[in-house]
Amino acid sequence: MRPLPLRTTLTLLYAVVLSVILTAVGWAYHAALKRQLDNSVTADLEGRARALHGYLRFDHHRVALAYDAGDADEAAFIVDATRYYQVYDAATGQLLHQSPGLEALGLKYTRTEVGEFRGAAGIRDVQTDRGRLRLDSTVITTPDGGVYLVQVGTLLDRLDASLSEFDRVLAIRTAFGVIIAALIGFAFSGLALGPLRRLTGEATAIDIANLQARLPVRGAGDELDQLALAFNDALARLERSVNEMRQFSAALAHELRTPLAVLRGEAELAIAASAPAERERLASQIDEYDRLTRLINQILMLARAEAGELSMQPSRVDLSGLAAHVAEQVEPLADAKEIALVRAIDPGVHATVDAGWIERLLLILIDNAIKFTPPGGRVTIAVAGAGSGVILEVADTGIGIAADAWPQIFDPFYRGDATHSRRSDGAGIGLALAKWIADRHGAAIGVTSAPDNGSTFTVRFPPGD
Repeated sequence: MRPLPLRTTLTLLYAVVLSVILTAVGWAYHAALKRQLDNSVTADLEGRARALHGYLRFDHHRVALAYDAGDADEAAFIVDATRYYQVYDAATGQLLHQSPGLEALGLKYTRTEVGEFRGAAGIRDVQTDRGRLRLDSTVITTPDGGVYLVQVGTLLDRLDASLSEFDRVLAIRTAFGVIIAALIGFAFSGLALGPLRRLTGEATAIDIANLQARLPVRGAGDELDQLALAFNDALARLERSVNEMRQFSAALAHELRTPLAVLRGEAELAIAASAPAERERLASQIDEYDRLTRLINQILMLARAEAGELSMQPSRVDLSGLAAHVAEQVEPLADAKEIALVRAIDPGVHATVDAGWIERLLLILIDNAIKFTPPGGRVTIAVAGAGSGVILEVADTGIGIAADAWPQIFDPFYRGDATHSRRSDGAGIGLALAKWIADRHGAAIGVTSAPDNGSTFTVRFPPGD
């Protein structure tokens, strides 16, 4: 499973934590509200039950209410208190009086149940067809020895409805609050990760050509500064290692040039005094010495280029004439391999470049095209000027390059698969040097190719050149 982006992860974590907190707080508020409403309903019910006892009159198993019907407040209280009200003979379990409200609920108890209420008088909730009913059961003993169970009740439908409404409103507002908070958190996390994105941009801009660059340190001493310092330390170690390798490559190439020149000279001297069969072997050795010399020169030049020892001297150059001149230089080589050299050069194309380095770039690309194109093939050199910039292009009908190799062909010493490598005496330095030349001119170099369908190398200079 693909991991989520850090910003999304932080937002989700914040939303989950906030949801848990709000749910816990909501549950606590629900419990507190329920307890408060329960206590309020119970206190009101007990108060009505106690007040109602003062109006009850018992006479030989007959129950009556004595109150002043002309008193509006007293009459209203009696009506409210007796809405859910019944009286039992606690000794026999006989129902002596029941209000219409309880009668409609079908709430009538047996002698055994009356005995249970008598033994455990107080508040009890019972379930009815209209919801929960809270009953306050009290036992009254009269002077004549009668024992009566008086039950006064109230429906809890409004309490339950209030709790349900509270839960609904709380759930909606919690969900709405979490969504709003998540959106705000997503925005704030983007602001918080802004310095990290800037560090990423700075780190991405550092490559082998500018290892001396370092990430900025804000001085806050936080985790981002620690990351920048650690990355800078790693860059410093990498820069030292790369410089040491470059110095070693340059020194080794420089030291090998003289022995190879001596060996080649000795082989040339030996040819004159050798038999024909021996001359062929010595000529082959001279070719190998020349190949090694070219390789060493390329390695030395690339090392000096990467070390910044080679400079550019840009000037206004006629690229059309330069490309035509290079084509004339390589035409004998193409003819020797029976390869057609096609010129598609627009006249009058100019650019501000270093003529020597651009000539070398063209020679590298054309030399590669000829090497990897079989006899009877074609190499096309194109120069064009457009609003998007100047374009140099070298296309061939050769063996081509697999798509998965495109990103690597500009790496030093990369030579592709073994089959293609055997067709060339190169060492994979030329295209690396070509890319360096293009980069130093602010140009983009790319390739499109397919196996057995040829390759096209394009160098695109930015407008204004």
